[in-house]
Amino acid sequence: MFANIPEGWLLLGALVTFMAGFVQGFSGFGFAIVFTPIFSLIFGSPQEVVFLAPILGFILSTAVMIEARRALRRKHALPLLLATAIGTPLGIGIRTLLNIQALKLVIATLALLIAFLRLFKFPLKIPDGYRTLATGGFLGGLLNGTTSMGGPVPSLIIAFQNWDVHEARAALVSFNLLSYFLATTVALGAHIAKFSWFTSILWLLPFAAFGSICGVLAVRYVSRLTFALFITGIVGLSGCVGLTSIILKL
Repeated sequence: MFANIPEGWLLLGALVTFMAGFVQGFSGFGFAIVFTPIFSLIFGSPQEVVFLAPILGFILSTAVMIEARRALRRKHALPLLLATAIGTPLGIGIRTLLNIQALKLVIATLALLIAFLRLFKFPLKIPDGYRTLATGGFLGGLLNGTTSMGGPVPSLIIAFQNWDVHEARAALVSFNLLSYFLATTVALGAHIAKFSWFTSILWLLPFAAFGSICGVLAVRYVSRLTFALFITGIVGLSGCVGLTSIILKL
């Protein structure tokens, strides 16, 4: 992917990877939201980029999960992860039966609408409890399997709960860790990846890791409100990314 690329573009790629790593380390999710669309536009290799994003995201999520493990609550993680494990394969299985572009449009529009309402303090209430988490995990996994845009659903549900920053972040990273693992497994199992692509991972990983470390350090100094607003901003960004991918047919 980096063959015959000018140095300026390589530096931009390193900066984007750092930013994506920062978002992942800070919030526990969002690496692919930042990384995938920009890299696809810069380097013109969307299939390779879509493969690189979950692998880099999985590596970073594993490291963040080790750091955040003490804040993870079983009552939060179990319904979220079990439902994600059910929804993701189902989404992959029904992908060919759906109009993916139309589904992306619905998800992106809803993400932007909810982010807008949240930022302007419109009174929205999502109930707490394992049923809500299971619903979010299932829908997130289902949408990941069909469109790779499943993150906004569980992240918004978690953002609306009255949880400590570190509890919310640990739950989000557990969802993304499983999602990235399933996406990587499917990509390798379906033989859609090339061995040469792994060299790109080796080049990008230091920048992603450094960004993630900076994000992990930064999140220690923010309030619950600031963290919730950050998540809302990433969800809004995911809506913009979704609409862009529809326009560009990525």
